[in-house]
Order: sequence, then structure tokens, then C-alpha cells
Amino acid sequence: MKSPKGTIVLPPPTANVAKQLPPYLKAKDIGAKGTTKITLLGAARKSNSRFGDGIDVAGKIGNKQYTWTIKFNAANYRILFERFGSEPANWKGIVKVERKEYLGNEYAAVVE
Repeated sequence: MKSPKGTIVLPPPTANVAKQLPPYLKAKDIGAKGTTKITLLGAARKSNSRFGDGIDVAGKIGNKQYTWTIKFNAANYRILFERFGSEPANWKGIVKVERKEYLGNEYAAVVE
């Protein structure tokens, strides 16, 4: 739409974007000890974070939904690829993870 002065008038958003995008999974989102079950939902998209190329995978812990970034060169990716295959739609099911530390940073590591 254009206003009479030639500037563009933006229409209001149709939905609340903040409620549509789940937060990224962080190590603090899983239990400090023992394992936590993450339900993968079969949805993924390419991710190119500052830490390297990978995929963002949709998942849930309990009733809360998350986006879990998995780098292509990480052990988590190798384990999940061997289990679910190359088609992101097949990445559905429960995965057990635990907190681990690498170079002073905690992360969610697939254990099963």
C-alpha cells in the first residue's frame, strides 16, 4: 500500500511471530545430571551459525518446543544420521541426551 505522500505503509502482522518460533535448545534446558528425553518432530532446516554449518531440528522436552542446532561435523549429527537417515522428515522419535562440556562450554550430547 502507498500513502498519499508516496511512502509505504506497512500492514499489521497477521500473527505473533515471537510465539511461532521456539527458542533454541541450550544445555541448561536439560537436566544437570542423568539423561533427558527429546522428542524429535521430523522438521529441520539448514543452519549456518557462526559455529559452523548444520541443521536446526524441531524437538520437544515435555510440552515445551525447542529448535536444536546440530553441526554437520559433530558427533551428535553422525549418531542421529545413522539412526534416522538422510531425510529430515524421518528424524522423528525420542532421543536421550545428557549435558557434556567441550572447551568450557556445555552442550546437549546424544547418548542413545
